[in-house]
Amino acid sequence: MRYMLLLLTLSLSYAYNVYLDYMLCRYYQEDSKAKAETYCQRALERSPTPTLYVDTIRLKLLLKKTDQALKLAKEFKAKYPNNPEPYLTLHSVYSIRRERAEALKALEEGYLANPTSKEIMVFLAEEYLRNGELQKARNVLENLARLSPDNPLPYYMLARIALSEGKQAEAIEYLEKSLKVKGTFEASFITLGSIYEQKGEFSRAESLYKDILKQEPTNRTALERLANLYTITNRYEEAKEVYRRLAELYPEGGYTYQQSLLLIRAGETQEAERLLERLYSENPENPDIAYTYGLALEMNKKQDKALEVYLSLQKKIGDNVKLIERLAGIYIDKKEFDKAESLLKKGLTMEPNNYQLNLLMAHLLSEKEQHEKALDYANRAIELNPKDYRAYFLRAIIYDRLGKYISAEKDLRTALELNPEDTELYNHLGYSLLLWYEKARLEEAESLIKKAVEKEPENPAYIDSMAWGFYHKGEYQKAYELLKKALEKEKEDPVLYEHMGDVLLKLGRAEEAQVYYKKAYELLQSGKRGEPGQKDRLEKKIRR
Repeated sequence: MRYMLLLLTLSLSYAYNVYLDYMLCRYYQEDSKAKAETYCQRALERSPTPTLYVDTIRLKLLLKKTDQALKLAKEFKAKYPNNPEPYLTLHSVYSIRRERAEALKALEEGYLANPTSKEIMVFLAEEYLRNGELQKARNVLENLARLSPDNPLPYYMLARIALSEGKQAEAIEYLEKSLKVKGTFEASFITLGSIYEQKGEFSRAESLYKDILKQEPTNRTALERLANLYTITNRYEEAKEVYRRLAELYPEGGYTYQQSLLLIRAGETQEAERLLERLYSENPENPDIAYTYGLALEMNKKQDKALEVYLSLQKKIGDNVKLIERLAGIYIDKKEFDKAESLLKKGLTMEPNNYQLNLLMAHLLSEKEQHEKALDYANRAIELNPKDYRAYFLRAIIYDRLGKYISAEKDLRTALELNPEDTELYNHLGYSLLLWYEKARLEEAESLIKKAVEKEPENPAYIDSMAWGFYHKGEYQKAYELLKKALEKEKEDPVLYEHMGDVLLKLGRAEEAQVYYKKAYELLQSGKRGEPGQKDRLEKKIRR
């Protein structure tokens, strides 16, 4: 190349050659725009052509010389008034200068001079759409559709107009026409699929994406849309298969990570952890993977490992509110309250109106038995997000510990209204009614507990609540059998052991009851979570 340039340079000393200038104009455009500009400008002055005008104007724009670019674009239009290119170029220059009215005017002039230019029609229709001049856009697009029957774009743009006017059925017709012209036209199948999904017509959306995949089995967008469709309709097995296929076809596309999110959503946290562990080892610097890996570890009750991952992430990205939430939650569970409080104060300084941080601070203060302070943060959380049941649930627990049972019940019922499928809420309210009112509201309490047990018959906490109902009915043998079953499933719950002790005492088995009371007390001493006041109760029950 250096030899060629040398020969070209030597030739300049003998005669001017416009083609040489043009060649150098193109050669220097990537690496030395200023040099390229010199050669382009000289070639344009000596022998102007449409291509030279376009190249020179493009260089002027890249060099931020928009006034010079505009002057050349106008000259270009004057020289070639019956060519669409000058009008499109002028439109581009005006658009870059943010002179929208002039940009539109350039296209309108071009359309009058070149009424069959498909390129001008596309840009002109887009400008009309941007300005809200829908009828003008429609007229241009209908003309384009007549002139270019094999082009799916005008039908797609006509569909956009129909959608903006609220004419969904008409939009669907245009989108279907567009897809008849080109079956895999992406803009059209995405828009049509979105319409079907918004209408809840998931089967039609599924059929659409599958039709695309019949024509083009590796179509990435269609596969992504299908995977998402399966996810939002809770068809997790099918979604997993599509994400697996995407990961095979496009290994750099992050689809294994998407699959792990799907597994978490489906409750398959062990498999999610396995995938995320591999991704984390391969991408240790990726904060999203690290954070999600930590979540999976938490879900699988591997708090220490999750804490290690979060702390490593914190060193890399600094104080991040979402990370503070996770760390504080773990520290609260580990009863490392000072660490949790320090983090939450820092987080609330950063985002005082953060719902989750206020909720966590209420939880922390409640655990520290600072219930009045906890109530302030719970109230604030409810102000920030009155539609989330969790804040009402937590405030109910705080009210309970303050002895405000009427307020606690009211909040539990509000939580149930907001989240009527939550079995824990049914069980908590039913069990609380037993604690607060004993036999007085026994039937109501049992009805609530049964709803929880029906959905999760093997849950030891719900079995315990059912047993406690039988205890208050005086059916101690039934209570004993249920508690025995619960203890087979959960061996570290102080409440279960105390309840078994109480039942055994009623059955006349006092010595055995003492064994269970002592075990409950040991568990509390080791840090296991019990009920408020349980330790004091057990100290009175245990014989010294």
